[in-house]
Amino acid sequence: MLQNANGINMLDVKKRNRSAILKLVFQNKSISRKEIAATLGLTPAAITLIMTDLINEGLISESYVEQSSNKKGRKEIMLEMNNRKFAAVGVYISKSKFRVICIDLNSKILFEDVVHTADCHNKSAKILDKLCTIIEENLTNYDVLRTHKLLGIGISVNGIVNTHRGISINSYGIWENNATVSSYVQSKLDTPVLLTNNICAMAHGESFLSNMTHPDNLLFIKYGPGVGAARLFYRYSMSIFDFKSIELGHTIADPHGLPCVCGSQGCLETIASYDSIEKSIVDLFSETHTPALYQLLDGNAENISMNAVMEAFSKQDVPIKITLERVCHYFAIAIKNAINLLDPSIVVLYGELFENPDFRKCLATNLKQFSDTDKVIFSHYNLQLEALGPASTIINYFLENGGN
Repeated sequence: MLQNANGINMLDVKKRNRSAILKLVFQNKSISRKEIAATLGLTPAAITLIMTDLINEGLISESYVEQSSNKKGRKEIMLEMNNRKFAAVGVYISKSKFRVICIDLNSKILFEDVVHTADCHNKSAKILDKLCTIIEENLTNYDVLRTHKLLGIGISVNGIVNTHRGISINSYGIWENNATVSSYVQSKLDTPVLLTNNICAMAHGESFLSNMTHPDNLLFIKYGPGVGAARLFYRYSMSIFDFKSIELGHTIADPHGLPCVCGSQGCLETIASYDSIEKSIVDLFSETHTPALYQLLDGNAENISMNAVMEAFSKQDVPIKITLERVCHYFAIAIKNAINLLDPSIVVLYGELFENPDFRKCLATNLKQFSDTDKVIFSHYNLQLEALGPASTIINYFLENGGN
């Protein structure tokens, strides 16, 4: 192992510098050596040495642009990632189906697919075998491997995940506990596999794909059908291992509220989850009290769904309006408490209910009661991150490792 007199591992230094340069070029689309030196504080000699390797390896290419100068014909060399030469696969696995997407480094979709898994009977081997078959078929049908280098497969799943070991510890019903997901898929497809919690993958996708100005302290909240959250906090360079899931849905909202499946009482989930909302609406459902919803469902309470509830909310059914205003009230309190405890630089809200302008307005009104809630924004990629999120973890892992 190459070390200098102070014991610094020079290979690690080179890897960090490669990674920093690759990330900078990737984020800026096009950048000069001079700009890289100014941003990273590296010497021109160090940049030239690393850049020569990156160009020879096909990761970076050079282009020339006219420079604003009095010197006629002077051109500046710009550096760009060869984004179209690389591809990543992202997978989100839920209880009933999995969603697959393949993108290049420009986020261009090469293929995507949705496959139902009822025939797999909640067995990890059967679900992952089906997943591997679908990925192989799509890679062949869309000729991806001839035109791109596949960086790997990012897989996200609900529940408790050990990302370092690639194990789904508890997926809450998707499959058995302690499923060895990464090693299983990697052995089948002979490509790197990275397993993450689904909320962490979405949070990563939000910060990575949008190149946030302050992603170093991000709180990402996903709403629907339950409430989940993930936090990013890093000091030097963002890593997929820096995202931690947070049980925001199981913080106490009303101590005198209903019992929760987690064993506590009055959790936010007992108020804001889709299941809780639908159950409360069933008790109110009638032609007299909820006329808009009653008409939408032809009087059949068994057909109550969140889509119908939101439509009736927009039509001002009074009991539904009161129910969802209560949801927004307690949701806003939970967000405010999370801001106080975690002090994030930004809070991102993600979920299908935020597509409804009346619900967004209701939540925003409740948030305005509190200070610091100006940090709260809605996702730049709302409803797009289920598979894009885990695909982005593979791309970032590739850059984080210096393109190796």
